[in-house]
Amino acid sequence: MTFVLAMLLAAPIYFFAFFAETRPALVPQVTLTNGTKRVVFQGMQHVGSDAFYKGVVFDLEDALSRGYVAYYEGVQPSTPEADQWFDQLVTGGKDLTSSYRDLSRVCGLRFQSDYLAVVERDRVANPERHVVADVTTAELKAEFDRLAARNPAFAAATKRKAETPDTDGFETVVQYLSNGTQAQRDMAGVVCRGFMTMSMTASADPAKRDTLDPLILDYRNRVLAGRLAAESRNLIYVTYGAKHLAGLFALLRQSDPNWRVASVKWIKTIDSPQSYSASLPGMPAPD
Repeated sequence: MTFVLAMLLAAPIYFFAFFAETRPALVPQVTLTNGTKRVVFQGMQHVGSDAFYKGVVFDLEDALSRGYVAYYEGVQPSTPEADQWFDQLVTGGKDLTSSYRDLSRVCGLRFQSDYLAVVERDRVANPERHVVADVTTAELKAEFDRLAARNPAFAAATKRKAETPDTDGFETVVQYLSNGTQAQRDMAGVVCRGFMTMSMTASADPAKRDTLDPLILDYRNRVLAGRLAAESRNLIYVTYGAKHLAGLFALLRQSDPNWRVASVKWIKTIDSPQSYSASLPGMPAPD
């Protein structure tokens, strides 16, 4: 009986580990062109593995060295009222950056902003080549008010979502394990990475719509497409959430049917942390 119970308790851990390795979360790096402009769209994930972000930073720096301008995602702060409204809408009042950092800590992963800071030196030296192409919280609030006034069903659904946050027990279990022994923290990381892989794989489907998509996805896609069309420079490297790609491409083709996909590369975003205890031959163990 003890053996059977141990197997039952361990089964979810092995399931999440197996799922993360065999059905990994992937994001695309897609090159788009209309014959004049060339846009490299690097799909992003707010929390991911070291290897993923190192690859993104390498490609971004290479693009900057070849004359590209970098476009970044990131809703910008505006007024205290609008900032508070945005945090309440998206995370139930918790600061979004803090939420991502907490998630990365529990999952044994990294937060994307910590890696994109590597290009800070180039941004300071060449600010004209670095563009935050996203909206402000005030602009987002104005669009929300417009959508809510036109569509009462959207307003009601958004209110229900804000008042009833997801409580499937996953976060509670992972947080409990993360505060335990080292073995429990390792298990929390396995469960968290597996669950994130499942969530990211499911949410990547453009056919699956979220309550907030008319605001968080569609509206910001229109703003980004407008800025790309107005950009006078012809080489643009975009780092944005992967789910924005399909809608953005459709909008670009609406204004110019010549836009086409020139190349696609898929990149794995979540890997298990690798640690090795073996010492280097002839060298002392690290402090």
